Amino acid sequence: MKTHGVELGYTEDEMATVFEHRLRSRRSLRGIGRFSKIFREVECHRGRPDFVGIISRGKPNELRHQSSHNVASARVLSLLKKRSPRSLSSLTQQMDMKAQTVRHALRQLEASGLVEELANGSFILSGGSAIFEIETTAFELKLKNPRRAVFQAQQYTLFAQQVWIVVPPSQAQTYDAYRAVLARWGIGLATFSPRSHRFTPIISARRHAPGSREHQAYAMLRLVGA
Repeated sequence: MKTHGVELGYTEDEMATVFEHRLRSRRSLRGIGRFSKIFREVECHRGRPDFVGIISRGKPNELRHQSSHNVASARVLSLLKKRSPRSLSSLTQQMDMKAQTVRHALRQLEASGLVEELANGSFILSGGSAIFEIETTAFELKLKNPRRAVFQAQQYTLFAQQVWIVVPPSQAQTYDAYRAVLARWGIGLATFSPRSHRFTPIISARRHAPGSREHQAYAMLRLVGA
């Protein structure tokens, strides 16, 4: 996150620190609600949102060996179903990867309790199915550069059900030219004042299915248990 100010008397890092306290407080964000867990600057394959909040029906399972999960693991997870077993050969062919790479990813996912190997050697989702039921909201904070903020927010729609751009109150009008784009992508716009701690939605984010099951799996492997 950049640390420059825009004649506001505070930097993006300072704004983010106050916003994090607001996210973690007992008061829900207007129009959004409260989260089960909050993460700051987690790499999600297509960008690094300033904050990600998740809402899960139960407590997310803690993943063992989480740091070892990678793109291959996410791709495997995205292809597997709970009731449609897949063989190693079919996964290898569809993923266009070496069998050794796919086998290694399967073993890691199995060790984390996300994938189950059946007696016939095929694989299904087990605990991994719960990952796709977690609702994710991504936040991008910006003091300026609306074009960059909109581009980054579009990337986050690949894995998150809701995406918000959060700016200082004095910067909201700089997004007037992007209203049609924000509406098309369902991206929300809100203002936040580090001084008053007030979060004010300007354009509501629209809930949608993540654009990529693989990107959703990658993000969840990075987030759950972090």
